[in-house]
Amino acid sequence: MNNGGEILFSVPVSVKNKKEMIDMFETLAHFPDTVMMLRNGDNTVDAHSLMGFFAIDEKIPIELLLESEPDDNLKQAISKFAFVNA
Repeated sequence: MNNGGEILFSVPVSVKNKKEMIDMFETLAHFPDTVMMLRNGDNTVDAHSLMGFFAIDEKIPIELLLESEPDDNLKQAISKFAFVNA
């Protein structure tokens, strides 16, 4: 990640539109002490940056990148965005 940390966990996430992107941003904002990035194609942005969120294209796969295993609270919070193959 941009601070030299190692990416240990990658969680595929899915949103349908910018409204859901804002919902995900607001959800992740409840975890300010958790280092998170979003990778979308060649772009990687800080998951706590509203400007970064608007650089994300919801039409291509998005990964939530974490430096440590998410705790149960974070897992529950992001479960509605977790990508599930149908």
